[in-house]
Amino acid sequence: MTIAVLTFGCSNQDNNKSLNKDSLQVNHIDTTKNSIDVLNENTHYIGFVDYFYFSKTNEAYIELYFLTDEILTEEYLQLGKLADSLIYEDVENSRHRFPAGLSQKHFDLRGLSKIAICDDNNKFVCDGNFVRVEYFDQNISPGFIAVYRTGKKIESDNYYCISNFDKNPETTNYSITKDTLLTQKILDRLNVLKPYFGLKNNGTHIHFENSDTIISVVNSSNSVYIVLVSGEKFTVLYKSPNPENFIKLQVVPLMKNKFPYILTRNAKPETDVIWDKLLYFNGTNYVNTNRQRIE
Repeated sequence: MTIAVLTFGCSNQDNNKSLNKDSLQVNHIDTTKNSIDVLNENTHYIGFVDYFYFSKTNEAYIELYFLTDEILTEEYLQLGKLADSLIYEDVENSRHRFPAGLSQKHFDLRGLSKIAICDDNNKFVCDGNFVRVEYFDQNISPGFIAVYRTGKKIESDNYYCISNFDKNPETTNYSITKDTLLTQKILDRLNVLKPYFGLKNNGTHIHFENSDTIISVVNSSNSVYIVLVSGEKFTVLYKSPNPENFIKLQVVPLMKNKFPYILTRNAKPETDVIWDKLLYFNGTNYVNTNRQRIE
């Protein structure tokens, strides 16, 4: 998704575009899910769910990781040419089926056969069943996606999913606030530059019940920090290794070493480069998961 090297990323479109009347919708019967064994592998993906703003169908999608950690621009463009039949096309977007036989050779499809879709309040919305891999060519940012047929029409970007997961979410022992005063106190304590004007939701704070322990996720001008505040104790649990700000954040009610998973959508400051990240507490620090799978 950069000019030189392409890695996994998401481009979150503004949802104010209208459907162009000069469009084509093609229906396909897919048997992809029956031919890719790794879809049913016992691993669980957590990520944001996106929807086709131009479509009235019960479909949603997630962006895919490549099997290789890095892919050159030329290789990326060649993969796009391997997509075959047209699914949908208008003046700004097109969807092309990616052959099932090639999908598992290029993309990490582990455990993606079925997703449970939840809203930003962690309430279950509906299930989604894997249909196929597609090459989604948008006017801003093309990408390779896994498409799901959903039990309800998805019309918002305020959703996330957990794949192949049949357990109930854990009972939470925390509450979440967007306390701007606490955010400012933490930024002052960190002695960092404040985030640029206009960046919303600069801080999210997880308050644990019957405790003075708070986990805070905050943006500085060029970095994301996760800090632990407990009484007089102030500990940095995470600092983003590269310039980034989170533009979307979901605290997931699944715990690892007594702290919840944190899902973020991130942007490189002053650019259109966007990607997602799933973080968990390893007992000492918050660290990035491998391809958004539960560790």
